Amino acid sequence: MIMFLLNEARKHLSDIVNESNNKLRLFFIKDEENSTRSWVMGDKFMELLFDGFSCQVEWEKENKLGFWTAYVPELDLWGKGDTWEEAAEDLVSAALDYMDVFLNNIPFYLKAGRKKHLPYVFRLLQIQGNQDKMKEFLGLV
Repeated sequence: MIMFLLNEARKHLSDIVNESNNKLRLFFIKDEENSTRSWVMGDKFMELLFDGFSCQVEWEKENKLGFWTAYVPELDLWGKGDTWEEAAEDLVSAALDYMDVFLNNIPFYLKAGRKKHLPYVFRLLQIQGNQDKMKEFLGLV
């Protein structure tokens, strides 16, 4: 771990970001004026931290109405569709929407008792844009 004071970190931000990504270095930045502290970690570091978090999807077919549901208990999310594939796609969409809303309202979700969702949300953040990894993370493959 490398520590920088905030004013010094501003001068070297590009180097800090590059090193955190390329050399798996963790940076600690401290603002002496108000005792605020922050961490900078690269994507590879995040991958190491959250790689073990994945979901187990629970499938159910509603025979009377003829639709499929996919439930992920780790995030309390549902997907629904006329086919298995549609339910899977709906679940991926629901997960991305939930990630976006959660990250924009973290204090609310922590107060609402969803702290255990945080590592899963960070894992979603890290893999968003990669459909194969998203499906694997959600237990769809």
